[in-house]
Amino acid sequence: MTLRARDLGEFALIERLLARLEPGGPGVIVGPGDDAAAVRVSQETVLATADLLLEGVHFDMGLSSPEDVGWKALAVNLSDIAAMGGVPRFALVSFGAPAGAAAATLEQLYGGLGECARSFDVAVVGGDTVQADRLIVSVAVIGEPGAAGIVTRAGARPGDLVCVTGAVGRAAAGLALLRAGSNDARSAAVLERFPSLADAHRRPAPRTREGEAAARAGATAMIDLSDGLGRDVEHLCERSGAGARLNAAAIPIAPGVAETAAWAGTDVMTLAVGGGDDYELAITIPADRFDALAEALAPIPVTRIGEMIEGTDAVLDRGDGKTEPLSALGWDHFQEDA
Repeated sequence: MTLRARDLGEFALIERLLARLEPGGPGVIVGPGDDAAAVRVSQETVLATADLLLEGVHFDMGLSSPEDVGWKALAVNLSDIAAMGGVPRFALVSFGAPAGAAAATLEQLYGGLGECARSFDVAVVGGDTVQADRLIVSVAVIGEPGAAGIVTRAGARPGDLVCVTGAVGRAAAGLALLRAGSNDARSAAVLERFPSLADAHRRPAPRTREGEAAARAGATAMIDLSDGLGRDVEHLCERSGAGARLNAAAIPIAPGVAETAAWAGTDVMTLAVGGGDDYELAITIPADRFDALAEALAPIPVTRIGEMIEGTDAVLDRGDGKTEPLSALGWDHFQEDA
């Protein structure tokens, strides 16, 4: 029987692919497996990351404007640099589009991308274009470590607090409501009441200032929440060689997420912990440094949601004596419907 990508899932597939490559190499400080790579170029350390956005998987032109797509394509890469405690500097943008695509649509996409670049002081310095059967946007960002150096996923230790910036579940809720459309009166009413849910899906706000500030405050590990809080904290645990116990009652749930879950007939934690695209930061830090972290990130709130523990179990504590593995929550590109 032929083994297929969906049989493995995204992360097992990545492991098999990386096994075909030589590990590390001259100048490699942080290789595959973190939010961004860190390499030495001459005497300088450079951060580098790349993401691919595919129409029908990462965005739907019926739900987002071309400007929104351009913004998001760059923003998700800036978030990766933020999760390393770094400062984004330059971007390379490549796209594929059908030959019949309207030039105005592509111009609008670049307009949104340029708006994001200006907002975060990033220069777009090159890229490529090809013909494709649907719209594809690929962005690579180059940055530099912040003043406090690089923070990876691998530094968390048992006893460290697990914290999260802002609030979670907003983007997943927004996408669910947008997909329901105006024909569903209840979903339309929730979206009208909480328009920030749609905004979160369309135009995520990378925590670039907060990532660098968290590094200065003493963060031991960080990851940005692209695959969902549960799955991403699990990634952090895997790299750090420790477990985590998250307290469901402590997780800051964005306004409108509970109402969306009620409309959808689902558990609010499915959106808040399992939903992706939040682009908040999960941060681990020693307990005695939490106040310094909160002060450094203000006015963006940061919340203690659990702690790192001995062993390898990464679980969500529901508060009723029941726990569930974080591996059961989150996004997997090869095991989810587009």
